[in-house]
Amino acid sequence: MTTLNIYFDRLSHNLNFLRSKISPKSELIAVVKANAYGHGAIEIAKCLEGLGVRKLAVASAYEGKILRKNGIKCNIIVFYPYTSDLSKIIKFSLEPAIFSKRMWVDLTSELKKLELTNFPVHLKFNTGLYRIGFDAKEIGWIKEQLTNSSFKIKSVYSHLSSSEEKRKNNFTDSQIKKFETIKSLFLNIDNSIKFHLLNSSGIFNYPECNYDWVRAGISLYGYANNIEWDKNLLPVAELTTKILQIHKLEKNQLVGYNSGWIAKKKTTIAVIPLGHADGIGRYFGNSNAPVWIKNKKAEIIGNICMDMFMVDITNINCVEGDEVVIFNKKKPANTFAESGGSISYELLTSMGSRVIRNYF
Repeated sequence: MTTLNIYFDRLSHNLNFLRSKISPKSELIAVVKANAYGHGAIEIAKCLEGLGVRKLAVASAYEGKILRKNGIKCNIIVFYPYTSDLSKIIKFSLEPAIFSKRMWVDLTSELKKLELTNFPVHLKFNTGLYRIGFDAKEIGWIKEQLTNSSFKIKSVYSHLSSSEEKRKNNFTDSQIKKFETIKSLFLNIDNSIKFHLLNSSGIFNYPECNYDWVRAGISLYGYANNIEWDKNLLPVAELTTKILQIHKLEKNQLVGYNSGWIAKKKTTIAVIPLGHADGIGRYFGNSNAPVWIKNKKAEIIGNICMDMFMVDITNINCVEGDEVVIFNKKKPANTFAESGGSISYELLTSMGSRVIRNYF
């Protein structure tokens, strides 16, 4: 009844447009973490690999393992590995990011036990986001370790915190400057090392900084955190369901948990079979967000339930079983998400496994 329809031609369009935004000498890393932002990591990765993508990125070794077990052969970077994941990383030929001294030391110890050398890794630096990453002051220590290292550094990278904000942005400029300094300190170590800084918004907003690689995540799926940029992309997924039941209410009748809504007049409502477990959080309730039935807006009323929510259809001529659009190409996921004070990332990645994914 509830389906997330996913269109590979739109994914291809987005990939080609993003490639057109970067230098021909630069390469695009396709980010498929969090189940490819809710779109289905295995199917999306297979499609991207077929479209010529040579590098994918995931959050965990477990995500990388799933891709390998399903036949994905291209390079897979693991952004946030644990030392305890090393056996999995080795077994499935994954490439971990190293972001701290502790992690460097622990991985080195494990690799030496296994007598492995030239192990491919990526170094993550913090330039101001303060999430994870080495400090630039630790580069001297890194250089010392490289004299007897088990690693082959494939890339050095960082992450911008505010790449979607309007230029000129002094904080983003300071991050770029810090990364330029980091880059200069690594150039004399190994000229095969690649550098990357830009995420989806950065690809649009800072094209002069595409370096050797760029990392495209949410933009592959149709969103770039800016209305103008979004015009160049196509939403890859559409979420639809069907009316489960219709009720006729009298004035002052109550709807939902905690009597979340009261009918101010005779009202017709529809029950929609989506809820918390499907990515529709409580914040979408109480007239914060609409859905679309017969191309007409139907406001969500009352509190969202685990498995369903209710909408006001008093002015819509519809019946049980009629289609309900949560988001689609014309009414994209970011618009629905923002109406509830959320963002497209959160909505897309929180859709549970019982939302059936169909691929076209």
